[in-house]
Amino acid sequence: MIRKGEYTIYNGKEYRFIESDTVEAIELISNEKKDIENEFTYYKNNIYTKMVGVNEVKELYSINPYAVYKGEVFSASEERKTGKVLLDTTNTELAKKMDFERTDKYMYSKSVEWDEVEIIEERKPYSLD
Repeated sequence: MIRKGEYTIYNGKEYRFIESDTVEAIELISNEKKDIENEFTYYKNNIYTKMVGVNEVKELYSINPYAVYKGEVFSASEERKTGKVLLDTTNTELAKKMDFERTDKYMYSKSVEWDEVEIIEERKPYSLD
């Protein structure tokens, strides 16, 4: 699984979160039914949520995934249909060299197997503004 987005630590466990309209509060997101025991409420389609104060969480951070493929670093995501790793670049020369397909005016992409890449995560502090 490739993680991307905003995350926090709440009660020793990592959760995705979104900002809430309430100042100094965030909404935790879980895909685990057992979190109902921790006062999460069912939202829909195996999604559970809970509002908490920012002072109740350990830290806020943003995760951006990358993949190292044949010695080069690319933006990475997981293809929903195939489950493979989708690599993206805007570097035309690199895309041609690595046999990527043009998918947009300035974007090139390539699907690869998980064992062909090393996934790395860039983790940056996140602040509510």
